[in-house]
Amino acid sequence: GGGILAVKGIGGYQLACDAEDAAAVATLRARKRRQTKPFALMARDLDAVRALCNASAAEANLLASPEAPIVVLRARRVPEGVAPGLDTLGVMLPTTPLHHLLLAPFASALVMTSGNLSDAPSETDDAAARTRLAGIADGFLSHDRQIASRLDDSVARILGGRTRLLRRARGYAPAPMALPPGFAPAPPILATGSDQKATFCLLREGEAILSHHIGDLDEATTSDDFAAAVDRYTDLFRHRPAHVALDLHPGYRAAALGREIAARHGATLHLVQHH
Repeated sequence: GGGILAVKGIGGYQLACDAEDAAAVATLRARKRRQTKPFALMARDLDAVRALCNASAAEANLLASPEAPIVVLRARRVPEGVAPGLDTLGVMLPTTPLHHLLLAPFASALVMTSGNLSDAPSETDDAAARTRLAGIADGFLSHDRQIASRLDDSVARILGGRTRLLRRARGYAPAPMALPPGFAPAPPILATGSDQKATFCLLREGEAILSHHIGDLDEATTSDDFAAAVDRYTDLFRHRPAHVALDLHPGYRAAALGREIAARHGATLHLVQHH
């Protein structure tokens, strides 16, 4: 009917509308204050994806993988207003049973974007979502399962025959990554990273544990999320840093948190210039 729906996903609320309804897409842009940045799409199956995009066998396998990321694909056509000025689309398949039910009647695709105002983190609390998204969504599709941790959709692209992660989040984090031989004896390290597109990393026992994409720490809620995620990861992986690497920039919130953690654990600080 041209309306905008707030949908409770795995890691936060999402905003959905019919991708083929240009007026609905324009309304979502205006209400969300997102002028030109492309919207991700969700399609019910690979046939629906291929109606919009070229998808190789490798790209189809990535779409249908257990991680089920948003995959950037070359577009056959771009629905009006979805990705202005681009010839690619970011598309994913349903990621929960609720999404399967929602997509079943749609032969094409739905816009499926984060449930927030531009630059703010996605809403995870039901009451807060109903208040803060009231000016954007015409209706809410919710349930009673609590969202324990805010988590974005991962974004990937096949380049040079390999999967390249553009945003590591749902489906990929916090799976550890094995480091080359020689790292096993290294002491436990926490690297807090930068304030833009923020992530952090734990090193332990020859593995790097890279966090999910958290966002830009200029926003107070995102900064709080970053601190809470560091605590959650260090608890989950029983990680007590002997060294903390942080950015040399004196004003970075991630660096300030790194200093606090180093002081708490008596860890050695290492300042790293980010360029």
